Amino acid sequence: MLRPSNSLLGSSRAARRATLRAEWVKSLGHAARGIRSLVSGVFALTVDLVLLWALPFVYLASAYLALDLPARWLTHRDAWGGWGVGIFAASLVVGLIGLARALQDSTPVAPVRPKFARAMFAISWLAGLLLTIGDLAS
Repeated sequence: MLRPSNSLLGSSRAARRATLRAEWVKSLGHAARGIRSLVSGVFALTVDLVLLWALPFVYLASAYLALDLPARWLTHRDAWGGWGVGIFAASLVVGLIGLARALQDSTPVAPVRPKFARAMFAISWLAGLLLTIGDLAS
């Protein structure tokens, strides 16, 4: 006579409890992995949205500051005191990162075509130049 191999047909109550405990631990592991993937997905979505909304303004501000601060130094105007050099360096780094991404045809963070992203990057530098000219004229 063949004996069924189902775990619930075990001969002892201890075997059934061990099987039930193992199933419970396995389901907790699945739930923990699901919650972890949900949290990481929400975090990634939040970072993407912040980059999508903030990056154009960061590029514009960095273009303006990378052009305006040296122009202020050349015309002997106040250039944000001791913070000026650090702000200039940070804006130059952001501008160079944007330029490197534009030259490498990297996919933009925003859901736009790379050609449009490069054009907007160039327009931000043009706007920074116009703002710098306006600042020096006042």
